[in-house]
Amino acid sequence: MAKLIIVGVGPGSKDYVTPAAQKTVQQADLVVGAQRSLALFTSQLKGESVVLTAKNLSQTLKQAADAVKTGKNVALLSTGDPGFSGLLHTVQESGLFASADVAVVAGVSSIQACAARLAISWEDACLFTFHEGKVSAAQKKQLLGCLKKGKTAMLLPDAKAFSPRKIADFLTKSGLDKKTQIFICENLTLENEKVSGGTLERFNGETIGALCVMVIKPNRQNTRKAGTK
Repeated sequence: MAKLIIVGVGPGSKDYVTPAAQKTVQQADLVVGAQRSLALFTSQLKGESVVLTAKNLSQTLKQAADAVKTGKNVALLSTGDPGFSGLLHTVQESGLFASADVAVVAGVSSIQACAARLAISWEDACLFTFHEGKVSAAQKKQLLGCLKKGKTAMLLPDAKAFSPRKIADFLTKSGLDKKTQIFICENLTLENEKVSGGTLERFNGETIGALCVMVIKPNRQNTRKAGTK
């Protein structure tokens, strides 16, 4: 049975594209993805390819759904892992595909790559995504609550709606210690990768690129003191 296969293509470098992703793309009748994602498979595209953009998203998903109905296997390329700030949610919300018609090939997420670069365990970390302007008062409250409990937060900022600068400003104005440690991982796995460390106070006035992961590690001693007041 033909399927839409959402393929995680990793955080950016060809080195982080899995063999399973490569095999899926090679066998697809139609491959859909952003230009930079398609560029990861230039020598492996056997079928038709369509460039996905923010403007043609709805139209292209409809095209993919029609292709599946005619018996074609479609590979939809999703940066990172499809299940975290990826295209799986978008596909499910579109209503164009039955659940039986959708499969997922896991990929390496930027969160995973960031944790590896910093050599930190993230099994107890709080994860947040603010991509595409998905910023609500409830999410901000959850982020603040996580940090006040002394937990590490790993998040994907939005360059416009909730940038690292705005995040730092929100947290300090909400009473979090300005000396709270943070890390910014930009352009992970790419040639221009940059990893910076500092405090909320230091990064409050800095401009960070769009492709980044922010890690906030509160001082557990300070959070315990705050909790006793």
